[in-house]
Amino acid sequence: MRPSQLPLVSSQLSAWDKLPDKARQQCWSAAIALVDSMQALGARGEQVVQAIIAGNDFIEWDHYPNADVRDNKHASQYFYHAHPGLQRPFTEHGHFHLFIHAQELGMRRADPRYSPAPAHLLAISMNAQGLPSGFFMVNRWVTKGAWLDGADCARGLQHFQIKGRHDNKEINTFLRSLLQLYQAPILALIQQRDDIMKQLSAKRDRRSVFADKKIEVLCYHPIQLMDDIAALEELMQNS
Repeated sequence: MRPSQLPLVSSQLSAWDKLPDKARQQCWSAAIALVDSMQALGARGEQVVQAIIAGNDFIEWDHYPNADVRDNKHASQYFYHAHPGLQRPFTEHGHFHLFIHAQELGMRRADPRYSPAPAHLLAISMNAQGLPSGFFMVNRWVTKGAWLDGADCARGLQHFQIKGRHDNKEINTFLRSLLQLYQAPILALIQQRDDIMKQLSAKRDRRSVFADKKIEVLCYHPIQLMDDIAALEELMQNS
């Protein structure tokens, strides 16, 4: 596989009718919480992107907030930023990077090589209207830190949450609910990431793939949030 062929768009769609009843109900509860968080921001005249920038000048590469948002109790962390437009093969305003601290969760032994950087879970593309437009997975060099296999990524996504007095409550709820709503497509994206990495490493050392600056975004899954929620709502009403 040549780097020029990346990223691959995941073909996994949000098929709510394929989920077991319990999982579908959990998705619906997550959708309600997500919409509630967006409406709470709207009542203050804000949306997610505006709220995370918090009136600051929006400068490419800078983190918003400046020191990231971290919940030590839940070993979770995130920030929002943007790259120059031409560096992205898909349209976005910017994206959230979500992390867990793998050593604190017992997924990795203490190792000074990993201490400066948490383990990356997922990136969430956002549009300028404050709506998520897709999910993507990045190569290791992008965020450094420990590389989590598929099973640990899945565990990390279940564990990820920001609670208490950590930055903006509505944004925290929005991110957690988004992970719960799209759990199945995100897990499929993680599997696709692992499949792509396996192909890329078939004829070269995986460490060289991890460090290859030509390989940044490994795979991408676009979403249509409001259409997905509407389809899920219709299914719940008719079930």
